[in-house]
Amino acid sequence: MNKFFISTFAYLRKQLQSFLNDEFKDYNLTSSEIFFIQILNDKDALSQIEVSKLLECDKSHIHRVVTKLIDKNYIKYVDDDKEHIRNIKLTLTKQGKTLAIKIDRAMNKWDKFIKNGLQEEDIKIARKVALKIMENANNFKNMG
Repeated sequence: MNKFFISTFAYLRKQLQSFLNDEFKDYNLTSSEIFFIQILNDKDALSQIEVSKLLECDKSHIHRVVTKLIDKNYIKYVDDDKEHIRNIKLTLTKQGKTLAIKIDRAMNKWDKFIKNGLQEEDIKIARKVALKIMENANNFKNMG
């Protein structure tokens, strides 16, 4: 029982990644690329460093995702200063914005599916507990 939250959150993340990979297999996208597009859709222009912090991924992973998404014409650089490439803002292309709408629909579908059978009060309690666990994890991470 002491590993319940660890295994539950890991399982949920794996299931979400699997769901997204299935939903977007025709687009040849990974879940990392999907999360990246979603963040840019929510926040608009962000640098690779800012996205790295939001996704809590290392900079080299983010750089690989950026390269793939640019090649697929889903994102673009806002300006062209190649000297400080990790600081240049990225934004969605028109094609990326269209895909972001599909991603949002898929996320809503997932959200509705995983809440199936839960009462509103259950959802409020689960949200409160999950937020507290996230806060505790963040505090632990920042102790060092």
